[in-house]
Amino acid sequence: MLSRTLLLGATLLAAACQATGPATTPTTPATTTTTDTAPPPATTPPAPGPTSAITEPVGGGSEKLFAHRWALTEVAGQPVAPTGDAREAHLLFFPPDRVGGSTGCNRLNGTFELLAGGQLKFSPLATTRMLCPGPAAAAETRFVQALGTVQTYYVTDEALELRAGTAVVARFQAAPPVPEK
Repeated sequence: MLSRTLLLGATLLAAACQATGPATTPTTPATTTTTDTAPPPATTPPAPGPTSAITEPVGGGSEKLFAHRWALTEVAGQPVAPTGDAREAHLLFFPPDRVGGSTGCNRLNGTFELLAGGQLKFSPLATTRMLCPGPAAAAETRFVQALGTVQTYYVTDEALELRAGTAVVARFQAAPPVPEK
């Protein structure tokens, strides 16, 4: 009985090895002749600046998007001074599709959709309606309007850019969480 079991096992093992082929197969590199000398088209957008390391997300890049509280540093080409408090303009992304934060005056929240190739689309975002002083109201309007135009995002460990086409509509820097009072 034992010899039959061993014989059956050896037969099955031999059949499996033949079905899958040898463990290594020699390969010969293929040679192709091309007359086209132009480089392949670029698949990533141009770098946003001479020293910037922002790149298109790999594998969706969402793990980096969800990893930080993103403090707003620029909107519509205008710098935003950080305040470091809970009302500082910022975004927080929560898996799978929620966004929250502050406009610098009012709280905001809503949903977003991540698509292939670094595409990002925000739903219409809800905000609280506290009265904001003149400059804060103008900055809030620019920020909310910019979020409504976002088509793509580019993220590194410490920086986030939101773009509409090739134009950067908002820049963010990773910031530590601010405890609520």
